[in-house]
Amino acid sequence: LEQMTADLLGREAALYMPSGTMSNQAAIAVHTRPGDEIICESGSHTYRYEVGAPAALSGVLTQLLEGKAGVLAPDVIAPNLHDGADIHQAPTSLIVLENTHNRAGGRVFPLDTMQAVRTLANHHGVKIHLDGARLLNAQVASGVAAAEYAACADTVSLCLSKGLGAPVGSLLSGTAETIAQARRVRKRLGGGMRQVGILAAAGIYALEHNVDRLADDHANAKRLAAG
Repeated sequence: LEQMTADLLGREAALYMPSGTMSNQAAIAVHTRPGDEIICESGSHTYRYEVGAPAALSGVLTQLLEGKAGVLAPDVIAPNLHDGADIHQAPTSLIVLENTHNRAGGRVFPLDTMQAVRTLANHHGVKIHLDGARLLNAQVASGVAAAEYAACADTVSLCLSKGLGAPVGSLLSGTAETIAQARRVRKRLGGGMRQVGILAAAGIYALEHNVDRLADDHANAKRLAAG
């Protein structure tokens, strides 16, 4: 399952996690040091629904920026990046993006905007984590391969238990080195499970059978919205 996901997203490696929250928080942990700052969109899952975990687990400050329908553009991010030169400010080490965006009604983050954020982050030496819990929804809705979105980030989380229908599980993907570090974080958080094979089997089924069926979900959601 991990190799299948890594191949799907065009990454070197992937790591099974019990939840999307653990995937996101493991990514934050490997990309930051205590006292750093991360940037999140104001409605992001990482900030709104993960119980203050960036502060509690990684000791980082979260700077919230207001996106347009969940989308953070480079011109919003750029003035708020801190390079650490000012001793009074926490240095920005990570930008967290979300695609699709939960609180924005499943908004697909445009690929060209993500690519522009990637260029900005590279210029400033800042990492990007993509909360891609519903990334395959973005792929099906836009026709853009998930790997193209994933190429804009250093790590990507992908949830198996949303529209894909598996009972549990999320995968964090990235370079082999980053995932090796994340494996230690997962163990520290209690996410290493000897019984994971049966759960992985469900995840494999979901990736093999349920991706194209997300189009049915989208059509039904539009019918509900119209109603």
